[in-house]
Amino acid sequence: MSTTGKLLIAPPNVRGNFWQRTVIFVTEDHDRGSVGLVLNKTSKMSIKEFSEQHGVESDVEGSIYVGGPVNVNALTVLHSSEWECGNTLRINNRFSLSSSSDLLYRFSIGDKPKHWRIFAGLCAWAPTQLHSEIQGVNGYNHDKSWLISSASKQLVFDLDSTEQWTAAVERSSFEFVQTVLA
Repeated sequence: MSTTGKLLIAPPNVRGNFWQRTVIFVTEDHDRGSVGLVLNKTSKMSIKEFSEQHGVESDVEGSIYVGGPVNVNALTVLHSSEWECGNTLRINNRFSLSSSSDLLYRFSIGDKPKHWRIFAGLCAWAPTQLHSEIQGVNGYNHDKSWLISSASKQLVFDLDSTEQWTAAVERSSFEFVQTVLA
């Protein structure tokens, strides 16, 4: 089962580390590995500050999100699929991922998608690693396995921090019950 376009949610018993109360949007899941973005951890840097550091004047409001501990200098945008640039990966009919050297400039002149978040860094898993973590096999603890849910634009773009994590846990629980009752 591919988890592309789904949410991974850290269960309540994951505590005391970076992954505590984390919600991850999976952007890729295939035989070469898996990639995702942490949705609910903001950095201390605003988009405006980041843009200025990179020589782009910008009045774009918001924060840069910490996408994960891998490739922390890579800037990517998770966004609604009505918009694209020269380097856009369409995840499904609702979500796309873009990275381009002119993203900050395009956003500063108002050329941006309806819904979006900017990330520095990402999460990455080796082949079969993510599925082993989810299933709690091959050295991974099932008690700390990722919860999974579908992703909605509201859950991905409109909520933040603990509120986003709580809503994702509730959605995962609801979807699990619906599967059991079906």
